[in-house]
Parts: sequence; C-alpha cells; structure tokens
Amino acid sequence: MKSRVLPILNAIGCLVLTGVIVIQWQRERAAGASLAKLKTELAAAHDLAADEAKRATNLERDIVVLKESIEATQKAAEASARLMEEKTTQSAGLETEISAAREQVKTWEAAIAARDEKLLALDAELTATRKRLDEAIAKLKEASAR
Repeated sequence: MKSRVLPILNAIGCLVLTGVIVIQWQRERAAGASLAKLKTELAAAHDLAADEAKRATNLERDIVVLKESIEATQKAAEASARLMEEKTTQSAGLETEISAAREQVKTWEAAIAARDEKLLALDAELTATRKRLDEAIAKLKEASAR
C-alpha cells in the first residue's frame, strides 16, 4: 500500500505546489500591474511637478517684470510731476515777464506819443521858422532890388 499511496501523495503535493505557484504568479502579476500603475502615476506626478515648477518660474519672472514696470511707471510719474511743477514755475515766471513787458510797451508807447507831440511841435516851429526865413529872404530881395 505504501507503494501506491506515495505516488498519489506525490501527485497531490505537485498539484498543491502548482496551485501555490499559480497563486504566487497571479499575485506577482497583480503586484506588477499595480507597480506599473504606480510608476505611471509617479511619472505623471513628476511631469505635473515639472510643469508647475515651470509655471512658478514664469510667474516669478512675470512678477519681476511687473515690479520693474511699476517702478518705471512711478519714476515716470514723479518725473512728470516735477516737470509739471517746473512748467508751472516757468509759467508763473513767464506771466511775470509778460506783465513786465506789457508795462514796458506802455512806457514805450507813452514815450513815442511824447516824441510825436514833440516832433509836431518842432515841425510847427520849423514851419514858422521857414515862414519867417521866407519873409526875411523876400525882404532882402526887395531891399537889394531897390
């Protein structure tokens, strides 16, 4: 009996071992599939992290550019305000100069009017003197003609 039982036990042992091997193989396949899925997810996470890092770098660069732009705008605004103050000051100075120039023009107009009056008076005197001279010449001609 022992000779017949041993091959049967051996066959049953082989079947059990085959079953254990199949179960281990299936578990390994499941673990391999799970590992492959996790590796895919890890690669996707790395890609996403790299994209987010690029995006963060771009945003930081944009922030730097924006800060520079804001600083340039502030400097331009300050320069514009200073220029406006200078122009206002110059404008006030120009208005003062214009007022002074107008006063000077009034003075010149008065001087020209006085000169014109003086010229008219001198013209009248000259006319009177010419008339007297003509009369004196006429008298001299009469006196020499006698």
